[in-house]
Amino acid sequence: MAENINLADAVTLLLELKSEQTRANKAQIEAAFSNRTGFKKERSVYVGNGFAIRFSEANTGSFSNVVLSLSALQKYDATPTVICIVRPDRLDFRLANATFLKRISHSSHNLRVDNIKGSFLGHDIMDEYEGVPNQADRFDELIAIHAEFAWEENVERLVETTNAIVARATRFKLVGDNLSIILDAPARAALALNLPQVAEIERELSATIQRHRNELLTAAKLDNVNIRGNTIEQLITGELNAHRLDDLTYDLPGGGTLIVDIKTKLLDRASAPKAYNIDKMLRTLSCPGSIFCFYFIGIDASDGVIRNRIVSIFDSVVLSATRVQTHWAGRESRGVTQLTGNIAEIFTPHYRPSVDVQRGKAFLTQLIER
Repeated sequence: MAENINLADAVTLLLELKSEQTRANKAQIEAAFSNRTGFKKERSVYVGNGFAIRFSEANTGSFSNVVLSLSALQKYDATPTVICIVRPDRLDFRLANATFLKRISHSSHNLRVDNIKGSFLGHDIMDEYEGVPNQADRFDELIAIHAEFAWEENVERLVETTNAIVARATRFKLVGDNLSIILDAPARAALALNLPQVAEIERELSATIQRHRNELLTAAKLDNVNIRGNTIEQLITGELNAHRLDDLTYDLPGGGTLIVDIKTKLLDRASAPKAYNIDKMLRTLSCPGSIFCFYFIGIDASDGVIRNRIVSIFDSVVLSATRVQTHWAGRESRGVTQLTGNIAEIFTPHYRPSVDVQRGKAFLTQLIER
């Protein structure tokens, strides 16, 4: 059974075990789970088929036990890491991947990005992430969000929140004409929708997609979201990943510049592409004539389908799907955005991109004031 059981099956099994022995404690539940699945413990963690489980116990309403060291979590963070909290009358489940940690609490005085130290406690795990409850029936949604953030990004955030250090100054400070140029960006985007040069750029990118069709379908099957995204980006740009805001840039008539950020959306499974660092985006849009777009590549590897489209970041569907991830906003940052809403409509043949200029300006104003 161990080879076939997935995370959802494991949660179901654990709930069944608890219902069979309602007063079972952590040791009893853990032993029964190991016997039924054949999973072996790696130190304090059971490693399954693409997930890891750590058992903890809480006899009161609070959950303040030491759960795991940050260095131990690093080994499993690329896959769902679940804490099964055994209580006297029930089991609770929490995802404890680094994206869902508030801080590192225990013996973490020397924690640095290059010195992974300390452990996290139960109350260091978020009960909800940006309004999404951290519970078993929402794990698929949360895992898709977590997959977009690299371990290093999370460690930098945890170092800042844990040690109350002064972060690197990344906040974009508006000076001179910056504000008016930025707030004019939705109007620039609306005008660009009708430029023949933008339509030609999209045709050229579509031709690139067709040339690399088989390689793109193969890349879409990779489980590691960073390797998958980097591989697809390299196929389109023909270059090594620079991890900048702009993957491609094009000169437009009248001194305009089209800045294109490649985004992959898996159409056959849950995914929530990271959108942009807010301060980097504002800095980019503060340049006169700048137009910032996403080049979405939607892939359904199971059906061999690839769809693609250039869309403004102020496109009506994209704007509705864009969520600001507030806990990523440190003392010197406005944070990041992620596409956690539904953008499926943009991949339909009949969709026509549109920009609501006033709505775009209101959105930018909110970001600037963060």
